[in-house]
Amino acid sequence: MLDCRSPMLPAVSVRSARDRADYDACVALQREVWGLSDLEVTSAIQLIATVHAGGLLLVAEAPGAGIVGFSYGFAGLEHGVPHLHSDMLAVLPGWRSHGLGLRLKWAQREAVLARGLKLVTWTFDPMRATNARLNLRQLGATAREYLPDFYGRTSSALHHGLATDRLLVRWELESPRVRRLAAGHAAKPPEDRGVRLNDVRLLNGLPVSSEPRLDADAPRLLLEVPRDWDAVCGADSGLAREWQDVVRRAFQACFARGYAAVDVAAAPDADGACYLLERLTRRRSQPSASGRSTTRSRSRRRASRAGRRGAAPAGRGRR
Repeated sequence: MLDCRSPMLPAVSVRSARDRADYDACVALQREVWGLSDLEVTSAIQLIATVHAGGLLLVAEAPGAGIVGFSYGFAGLEHGVPHLHSDMLAVLPGWRSHGLGLRLKWAQREAVLARGLKLVTWTFDPMRATNARLNLRQLGATAREYLPDFYGRTSSALHHGLATDRLLVRWELESPRVRRLAAGHAAKPPEDRGVRLNDVRLLNGLPVSSEPRLDADAPRLLLEVPRDWDAVCGADSGLAREWQDVVRRAFQACFARGYAAVDVAAAPDADGACYLLERLTRRRSQPSASGRSTTRSRSRRRASRAGRRGAAPAGRGRR
């Protein structure tokens, strides 16, 4: 059992799920956090079966409040090597911003290492800067694979009816970096130096990206994403789709040339976040840049629509 303590948070215990009440609580928490339809909620029966078959369900329990968060993963196999795929991480809204999601992940690491495994994978929305910081900066995971519209359109309001693009991250549990972070050593402040893959400006209060530089070639590349993805989606769904297109093409081009997303830094204007990509393998191919000039090539239509408008949940593996 791992104790999670914060000056603003009562003692919270993180433990393995024990009985049907624990599983039912995780089903209820899925509905509250993601607003999913019943067809897209992972049922208690499914959770029980996968845990019995080698999965892992950890719950965060607060005195007087019950279960306020959980992490769930199932057994995976990669090139014949077993690992855990972490499918869900959720914390109730009133219990966020106290490091509880991070502590659930470190407890997950302890449990997975105890099983003799050394790798955990999961997916997350690359547009959510807060989750990127948790996964890459605070946990030390890396991403080398981009999964376009991985789950298709879902019933969750958090997905805004958009494509569910995801980054697949690998958490090498005994890498030197992860071991240092697990021991409580804070990550060094990331350098924001590197070749920028995109330029971002504000238009009517919303961030707008240039076309990505798909042929950028340097030891370190920077890809900026909005600070508040929900605000972009709520104000202009067309702009949100353009952002997804920019980020998708940039990551795919970089990953194809041996780069990996290894960290996250604050954007120079402090209104966004920059992925830090470093080349970890030798260059394989050189994709050609798109002929489009900017995400605002349809500027007249965009400006007209912008003039009519007014001004993160805990990360989930699959959602």
